[in-house]
Amino acid sequence: MTDPGSARAGATRNQRILEDYKERFRRSSAGADEFLQFLRRSDVGVWRFEPDSTPSRWWINVTLPAHQQGIFGPNREIQVLYTEYEKVEPRALSVIQERVRKDMRVEPDVAILVSRDSQAKDTARRRAGEMAIIAVNLNEIRAGDSPLLHTLIAESVATVDHFDVATPVREPSGFYGRQAEIETIANDLKRAVSVGIFGLRKAGKTSLLNALATLRRDDERNATVRVDVSEIITAEQFRSTILEGLWSAVRRLPGNKDMQPRLRALTRQGTRRADLADSATSWIQDLRALLEHVDRPVVLIVDEIDQAFPPRSNLDPAEAQALFRALVQLRSVIQEQDRLALLCAGVDPALFERPLLEGKDNLLYKLVRLVWLTPMARDEIAEMVRSLGKRMGVRVRGHQEIDALFTHYGGHPLLTRKACSLAVRARTPETLPFHITSEALEVALISRDYGGPYDQAADVLASFTEWFPDEAAMLRLYFSHDTEERDLALSLLSDNPNAMAHSIAYGLCFPDHTARIAAAIESLEQ
Repeated sequence: MTDPGSARAGATRNQRILEDYKERFRRSSAGADEFLQFLRRSDVGVWRFEPDSTPSRWWINVTLPAHQQGIFGPNREIQVLYTEYEKVEPRALSVIQERVRKDMRVEPDVAILVSRDSQAKDTARRRAGEMAIIAVNLNEIRAGDSPLLHTLIAESVATVDHFDVATPVREPSGFYGRQAEIETIANDLKRAVSVGIFGLRKAGKTSLLNALATLRRDDERNATVRVDVSEIITAEQFRSTILEGLWSAVRRLPGNKDMQPRLRALTRQGTRRADLADSATSWIQDLRALLEHVDRPVVLIVDEIDQAFPPRSNLDPAEAQALFRALVQLRSVIQEQDRLALLCAGVDPALFERPLLEGKDNLLYKLVRLVWLTPMARDEIAEMVRSLGKRMGVRVRGHQEIDALFTHYGGHPLLTRKACSLAVRARTPETLPFHITSEALEVALISRDYGGPYDQAADVLASFTEWFPDEAAMLRLYFSHDTEERDLALSLLSDNPNAMAHSIAYGLCFPDHTARIAAAIESLEQ
């Protein structure tokens, strides 16, 4: 039997450091030793122990044995967050994602959370579309009821569908592509150039806003304010939301903790004054006063900005007009100094495209640089499908499957994900790694399941028709099976080459007018 002391004496310096930290971890909590035994039973390699700044939390890096790596796909270390929590809050999952995002040594698609919360699996499952976080229950380990780690991973990845997510992406781990757009827009915002992002429904506009907001949060010197107009009822609420958000954002900047500007619409605590009936005449002065405390442009993010265009707004007509006037007031601040930039998103850019509004000059005309959010490029779609699949124990090895997805959906992220979701329905823990075959994908492409890619493609076209009825009519003529209707479309295009401008800008068609999102164009026949 080898003497532990002599074995330690023969170890390298790094190995001795690892053993020292392992011993510290072992003594740190009641379940630490049991967890280490669980890792040994699972034949898992342990390469790093690091205490977290929060007491009773440890970061551990592990690797699966070679034969399990072949099944689950990880090539790097897997990040583990060890806790003794009886209840896991969603914030803990975000902490894991932030850590993994900044550490190139660990797998970007999978991590492990250890706790005593029996509901942690459900909490992690609700983060579908983001990183695959495998919940390990310390109480089950102690009772001997927990399967080995590779079994827990298989059960987790086979029961969470990371493809079937229709909500905007909030965490960087769920965001793909758009790097060219992000870089260009981020540089515009640094120079106080306002930008409007416009595209089809579910094309990823809000997800792109989230990615840009996250990028700005990484630098504590940036101030960002966000408003979702779909959550706004009155123009007064819009103004107050911006002022309160700006007060909080500016106060968080280095050196501004004790600032106390004299404001008319806000209290000294940064909340709207209860005795204020209407801030329309004072809020811009307050906004300017707050901007005196910044040394780089503040970015105001406004989602669903279509609602501020009176002819298209769902708001009460008077409130829609008041909201439009509030944006006109903001225009004066945006144009007169370099301390405020507008970043907005919507479907219809008419707010900034039309020089006239109800027979009068539109003062918001060309206020922002328009960015058309076309569907994703083929390489971006391939990265998204393969990365999300990896979190589910799913492989897409060949190019044929990616080509089929791109040909049918043109890079539209939601439609692509919906088709992949259908193609992997048959996977089980026992069938991992599960391969998306051309045959399974063909079935998914022609599926008429409710809420599937066919329905979603029809919704994309219906939304486009709502916003651009004339162009939708042109599409029906251009892609008609009737020769005379196609000839009429060509004649109209000859007279007006821009008759399908938004169809191209939004990615329904390629610049040569051939179909890009073929699935949406096919729904014209319905």
